[in-house]
Amino acid sequence: MGFFDKIKKIGIFNGFSELDDDFYEELEESLVMADMGAETTMEAVEELKKRCKTEKIKSIEGARACMRDILAEYLTGNVEVDMSAKPAVVLFIGVNGVGKTTSIGK
Repeated sequence: MGFFDKIKKIGIFNGFSELDDDFYEELEESLVMADMGAETTMEAVEELKKRCKTEKIKSIEGARACMRDILAEYLTGNVEVDMSAKPAVVLFIGVNGVGKTTSIGK
């Protein structure tokens, strides 16, 4: 089960009707349980709080869209790997079940 499958399974955005401290605490816990990592989770939730405040987002649907944008920004980093050395060695690290072997095969 991949990262996004875990987030969908948890369904954090389904159980709340307002953006309050309980919502943000539950979101943090759910993202950590989905293997996002504590530091990245804290950064993402703080960014969500900031954007919800500056963009005056009050609904759960708005917060979901905003969190989707934040996570997409994290995943679209422009990282280049120097493969000029022959043979090139690449180390893949990740939690079990996140798709390392599948990605390498592709």
